[in-house]
Amino acid sequence: MASTAKFIQLYESLPLDAQHALVETSLAPLLDVVCTEKSNPILASALYMHNKYASMPSLNLEAKKWEIVSLLDELARDHKRTYVKERSHKEELLTEVIESIIDWLNDIWRVVYEYGTNFSKAHACLLYVSQAVEQIGNAQIGCKCSFMNMHISVKIRRSSGKVVKSFNFTGAHNLQRVMLWIWRDLFVVMLADGTKRQKSAIPDMLTDIRTDFGWNALERLLYGGQKPDDDEDYEDFDFDDDIDCDDDYSGDDIDNEERSDCTACSDAQCPCGFHASHWSSKFNDVRISLRSLIRTSLISLFFIMPSPVLSASISNISEVDGTNKDDLCKELLPTIMHIATYTNNSYLLCPRDVPAHQFSTIILATNPSYKLNALHIVEKELLDTVYSIHAAIQSAFCHIDVQANKTELTEIMALHLEALGRRGRIERWVGAVVSPTSDTAHPMALAALMMGLPLPPGMEGAMDDADPFGYIDIDSQGADIDDMRECFRPNLKARLEGWIEAGRTIKGGMSVLLKVYAVVVKMMPFLGAPDIVDEMTGRISEKSSKVFLCDTLDALWNFCRQQRRKYAKPKKQAKATMHLQYLSSIK
Repeated sequence: MASTAKFIQLYESLPLDAQHALVETSLAPLLDVVCTEKSNPILASALYMHNKYASMPSLNLEAKKWEIVSLLDELARDHKRTYVKERSHKEELLTEVIESIIDWLNDIWRVVYEYGTNFSKAHACLLYVSQAVEQIGNAQIGCKCSFMNMHISVKIRRSSGKVVKSFNFTGAHNLQRVMLWIWRDLFVVMLADGTKRQKSAIPDMLTDIRTDFGWNALERLLYGGQKPDDDEDYEDFDFDDDIDCDDDYSGDDIDNEERSDCTACSDAQCPCGFHASHWSSKFNDVRISLRSLIRTSLISLFFIMPSPVLSASISNISEVDGTNKDDLCKELLPTIMHIATYTNNSYLLCPRDVPAHQFSTIILATNPSYKLNALHIVEKELLDTVYSIHAAIQSAFCHIDVQANKTELTEIMALHLEALGRRGRIERWVGAVVSPTSDTAHPMALAALMMGLPLPPGMEGAMDDADPFGYIDIDSQGADIDDMRECFRPNLKARLEGWIEAGRTIKGGMSVLLKVYAVVVKMMPFLGAPDIVDEMTGRISEKSSKVFLCDTLDALWNFCRQQRRKYAKPKKQAKATMHLQYLSSIK
């Protein structure tokens, strides 16, 4: 037995070609050496396997790729012919290519579920189907209404012709639902009947699905492709589960008694949505293992890209598994602590990491042992944000720190809001501190900017007021230019409001906000006067490159206004207490 186990281990570690070579050169010749009593059962077993898979559909990936590419080329030619001919065959060609994909999806399901083999190849075929549907949707064939609005009817049938599952929906892009349903059956069969090597490939397959469809597709896979607890996105779907117990599954280890077992069918009405009506009890049992693997995959992603939505998804899956919320928090806490208490690695955090950092800090504060650390993080990040805002203000109002302007601001602040002449002095003060407006950018300066060259001598200030995004023909909302966007249009408002919300959420955070408020008022005293803030934002609002600063000033002013009210309440209460004490002492 030790030799057999060792041989199997070595055999499974070999590449596919090496396995075939080993069988042909070393194992097959042994049949001619051993006696007939031993060779006949081996030949009978091989004949049984041959007959079993003789009618299995062939998943020829290369042939299907050639077919899809040919149909796409024909679609492109048909689109060009429409310029000289009135008749277009786009509808017929689209129908043909989608029906070809649907038929192939049925073959893939039969291979993995009825025959229980070729799992890796079926997985590769499903990935290609996803790519093919995307290529069809993005094909340059004019209007996409036909693709997005075509009626799709999918019926998954057994070899006997019996319908196992039917789908009716609008839009070929929704075929993803069918693919995820097939993937769930693929993994269930692998976990129930697959070898150790096949089962070890499941995490990599889940990663492939996560890469192509996004992490939320893994949660939908558990529900057979349907989004849990949200019917709005599937209002165009009509899912029809036929009560078809797995009484004719061809697995070798299923006896006649189990084949007629319809226990899984009674579980199909379970509200958790993890069951399928056509599963046998054996397949129904391994759904728990699949759920555990998907949960592990999502947790590994959380270690890299933590987010509140991903945390909620993990929590939902864990709740079904019976995992205690405290145990889940302990499992996720190391990642949250690593992000929140970065201390020596703060330079690694990018602006796009701020939401995850804020979320991690809030979760960290739920643990009493780390609440003080969380408050320190909120204070540090708020002050850092305030310093960034102050630097941006100094860029737009370069003379704001001149002593004469500081003195003038102090005198204006001492005036009553309705004082005569206050408005005129504010306008003159803002005009004195605002950065001078440069002339229209010289063409040489624009050319230098586009080529990445330094500006010619004498034109260093020519581009100060220009918005570089106005000269660059790119999608300003794309994630690949986040660093450039942060340089020219930093989202300081969202960063400020996020940390303020974190301070309000954490117990004891209000005192931190009052401390930061004191620093803000001392650093930027003009925030104590709403008319000065309005004049400053109005002066720079016409510059497209300073719109972000207008929004940030408004957010900072609202923060100061709210804190001023809270700061004033304790003073009023203290005065009232002192007055009552004085009256009582007189009596």
